[in-house]
Amino acid sequence: MLNIAALLVLIMTVTMSGQALAKVKVVATLADLGWIAEQVGAEDVEVEFLCQGHRDPHFLPAKPSLTRKLKKADLLVYNGLELEIGWLPLLLDAARNPRIRPGQQGELNCSMALGPGEILEVPVGEVDRSQGDIHPLGNPHYLLDPRKGIAVGHLMAERLARIDPEAGDRYRNRAENLAREIEARIEDWEARVDSLAVKKVIVYHQQWEYLVDWLGLDVLGVIENRPGISPAPRHVEGLVELGRQQGPVLVIAATWDHVEAANRVAEKTGSVLAVLPASTLAMEEATGYLAMFEVICGKLEVAAGEGP
Repeated sequence: MLNIAALLVLIMTVTMSGQALAKVKVVATLADLGWIAEQVGAEDVEVEFLCQGHRDPHFLPAKPSLTRKLKKADLLVYNGLELEIGWLPLLLDAARNPRIRPGQQGELNCSMALGPGEILEVPVGEVDRSQGDIHPLGNPHYLLDPRKGIAVGHLMAERLARIDPEAGDRYRNRAENLAREIEARIEDWEARVDSLAVKKVIVYHQQWEYLVDWLGLDVLGVIENRPGISPAPRHVEGLVELGRQQGPVLVIAATWDHVEAANRVAEKTGSVLAVLPASTLAMEEATGYLAMFEVICGKLEVAAGEGP
């Protein structure tokens, strides 16, 4: 039989081993953020995300199954800029998890990775609901610029290092590796789009601003002139006429947009509609954050008549 001293040593060894093997439970609101968390955290974390890639992140039912994920979380990473304002506060209230409440170490607003002046389309003057689904803090779709994904990776690494200091160097090294991988791909993506003969675009919804700003595309107009509200026929006709005058153009929509309306604009302007993934897993081929940009560039090339 084991004596008491040996038993205590065994208990301490098992306990310490269990602690060493414990993983940080990360819950991300979006598939993009979940993918970045998986790259930065690797074997040191367990990652789940709330909004599936094929869903519009503005609208997500606050289901009990999502609350259960948040109850277990050590770290919540979310987009911020009020993208999740319609559902995340409800889930947080229901989860009652003190580790991820606002202001706590386990709560990470990833828009903090953006520097001064990097947030696009910050409204000037009074904002009201008659203007549509306007975001008072600025356009929240910054992850459609891969350079912002790099910054978010570094931000996540630092927060994970605070929560799990023993693995801090691993988190930071992985964030650096991810940054190098993205930077290596950015040069190719930029070159591919820069070679396109068609650089003018009409977008369905104001979610592509970071993408077109990064790639140097020229937005002629937005079909959905008030975000979240069906466009007025007069506005659409004016945009069609502009497209005819300024053409050739590409019409861009996300998988969850009113694709039929976008396609009608494309047909009337004699253009091609490019339906793009605005999120990781929004399309079958967009299996990860980097794969999403590969799909975007490929579909732009096809729409411009320069792809396979």
